[in-house]
Amino acid sequence: MDGGLRVPALPRWLLYCWAVLLLLAAAAAAGPSAAPATSGRIAADTLTKMFRSYGDTSGQWLGADRTASVRLPDGRVLWLFSDTFLGRPAPDGSRPASSPLVHNSAIIQDGRTLGATVHGGTPTVPNSLIPTDKDEEFHWVGDASVSGGGVQVLVNRYGRTGAGPLDHQLRGTALAVFDLPGLRAERVEALPLGDRVSWGSEVLPDGNHTYVYGTEPAGTMKFAHIARVAGTDLRKPWEFWTGTGWSPREAESARVLSGVGTNYGVRRMNGQYVLVTHENNLIFSADFVAYTAETPTGPFTGPRYLFRAPETDAGHIVYDADLHPDLARPGKLLMSYNVNNLDDKVAYSDANIYRPRFVEVAWPPGSRSRKAPKPPGGLTAAPAGAGNAGLAWQQPPGDGLTYRVYRRDATAGQTHFVRLPGAGPGAARDFRSDFLDNGHVYEFAVTAVNKHGESAFSNVATMTATVPPPPAPEDVRAETTPTGQVTVRWSPVPFVQLFKVYHRDLTADEEKAAPAGSFPGTSATVGPLRNGHSYEVTVVAVGGGGESKPSAPSRVTVKVAPPAAPRSAPTATTRPDGSVDLAWPQVAPNLAYRVYRRDITASETRPGSPALATGTTHRARDLKHNHEYEFAVAAVNDGGAGPPSPTVRVRARVAAPTDLKVTTENDEVELRWRSQATWHWLYRRDVTVGERDFKRDDIPIQGTHATVHGLRAGHEYELAVAALTGPRSEPVKVSKASAAPADVRAVATGAGAVRVTWRETKPGQSYRIEMRNATAGESWREDPFPVTGNRFDKELLITGNRYEFRVVSMEGEKSKTASIAVS
Repeated sequence: MDGGLRVPALPRWLLYCWAVLLLLAAAAAAGPSAAPATSGRIAADTLTKMFRSYGDTSGQWLGADRTASVRLPDGRVLWLFSDTFLGRPAPDGSRPASSPLVHNSAIIQDGRTLGATVHGGTPTVPNSLIPTDKDEEFHWVGDASVSGGGVQVLVNRYGRTGAGPLDHQLRGTALAVFDLPGLRAERVEALPLGDRVSWGSEVLPDGNHTYVYGTEPAGTMKFAHIARVAGTDLRKPWEFWTGTGWSPREAESARVLSGVGTNYGVRRMNGQYVLVTHENNLIFSADFVAYTAETPTGPFTGPRYLFRAPETDAGHIVYDADLHPDLARPGKLLMSYNVNNLDDKVAYSDANIYRPRFVEVAWPPGSRSRKAPKPPGGLTAAPAGAGNAGLAWQQPPGDGLTYRVYRRDATAGQTHFVRLPGAGPGAARDFRSDFLDNGHVYEFAVTAVNKHGESAFSNVATMTATVPPPPAPEDVRAETTPTGQVTVRWSPVPFVQLFKVYHRDLTADEEKAAPAGSFPGTSATVGPLRNGHSYEVTVVAVGGGGESKPSAPSRVTVKVAPPAAPRSAPTATTRPDGSVDLAWPQVAPNLAYRVYRRDITASETRPGSPALATGTTHRARDLKHNHEYEFAVAAVNDGGAGPPSPTVRVRARVAAPTDLKVTTENDEVELRWRSQATWHWLYRRDVTVGERDFKRDDIPIQGTHATVHGLRAGHEYELAVAALTGPRSEPVKVSKASAAPADVRAVATGAGAVRVTWRETKPGQSYRIEMRNATAGESWREDPFPVTGNRFDKELLITGNRYEFRVVSMEGEKSKTASIAVS
């Protein structure tokens, strides 16, 4: 829901964006129409029916909020949404609990046809179109505009702050860029903006600048802010409206208007700037209003009341206003707004609740009739009991008059008077205004209404409210549901619109109750909570005087039924490393899954111990090459595991390593190869000694690089590698150079003395000298001392005898024999 400057790219987001390319390309595959029908105008009720029919029949888009539109240069319309449910309604029109939720999506409209729903991920495992790089954060989209060769979309990054539907907090703003005409995702860039203002409520190109409107929440109020860039490229330096001029510092951005929604619309129409918004000066209002100004920065005058959303009569909330001038019929403001219910049980009961509504109103509005009545006079305001203001006024001239009451919370910084909802005083000349905040200064005004129109404001009356805390809610009742959620109901509390729900786990001996969220109305659905545990549930009323004491507790023991089986078999995709990627449809939010597997080739009759997945995907590893496996999944909640899904069979295949290359340098033999696997075996065969079979080394290798040891110098080998369970690569041949010395010679150096010399084939080696007296028939014996260099001297030899010498490298390679007769 409501949901120079140089900017760094966020590279992890780009890893997700490529997955969107095929979906976006499919949406754009037909290309723009030769004469796009979207150049025509569309009535509001037609658009409402289009999206309702699309949600009922497309099987893709089930409902969403935000509803921003951008006319593309070729005439198509790009629709952007924040939280989006995917799938199709159940036969009874409800939203299935298995409906996947992504935090943003898009639809491309061509003529009167809504094309494919565009999101990230895959159809089986969808993801947001513009995801974040942290699982606990998400993007809600702001507005967008066409700039240069692409579409620029402002997105606000939020994080959860609690369990309730209103518990979220702004973390920052980024810019997503898509190219044209294919609308491929190019990049997401973090903007150096803070977390005070959610920028992108509206993007308005106007003249030499593009104006960006944003919203600042402050307590129960929301305020509009304005920034701008030169030209249309939102990556250029930003300036911020200070109330009197422009500053490059966001901290100097000023509040220009209270009571706006998180998203609102601004357009230049008939020579003036029109701002339309859901009325947020009052909590959970049903009204939508317009303000006007002569410049993009205001000052804004109004409000003009446009329409009242009927959905609030059923206890729903309405929010967000967007203008769609490219589709509006002449003389009309075409607006959309969103509908939801903060009680999940209600929201899921009817899929149509969470879909946009479109409304058109005449514009420009007519001026006040000269026959409208004069304003009332003598307005007074005084305390009239706890949290109430008693108003009284004098009747202006005329008959058949009724009255409307307006109020402004000066303490909260409200910039304009707001009309109080409900039936109002009618023809009476007094009124009690409730829902006031303690210690706040309020201003009141009254208008008179006849058949010709509404008068100007009366005089303004001021009063400071004194409001005690509300009484605690009564008759709190908590009931468990099969999903482990708890439905809580309570009786209404006068002058209170917001309640906080808490639960305390008695079974776990919790001392302090945990918050479950804030809710309007008189019911809430919280959880899921722990199966078999008893809880104490309390409700606190939040009014103008603060919070009430907790209600009397209601006890409930949670009973969770195991979840249903996934509605279809998982999909199985083999990977070159021998693993298998599994994906399956969601059964319900926040479930884990058991993944069962059976090796059919090994004749396993039943699955082994299941793996546990926290989402709807799993990578099965340690599979045997060319074995066929059977997989099934079962959803798991606190009540246990549900029945398994239908099975899927797949044959695991490990790709042989490729591009095996060998290099020798400094007597080292190095192997490198390409492979998707992490661990590998090294195989070798000594061709020189006639080995026919490859032998596997005892220790596996991690990675795709190895230094090969233990090769005999002067021998030729064939080497190959394989993943742990896969086939071998094509072999490569390598010969290790001989380290044996060459040109060995023996010469006499004196009586009974001989010098042996040789040429080193590898400098810096050490050698052993073997010698024997051939005349005496001696066996070879080794001199006890190793030699470095290229010579060896021996004395005290027996004259007249022939001696033989040979030089042995440290690797055991022996030189040829040199002999000499000693004189």
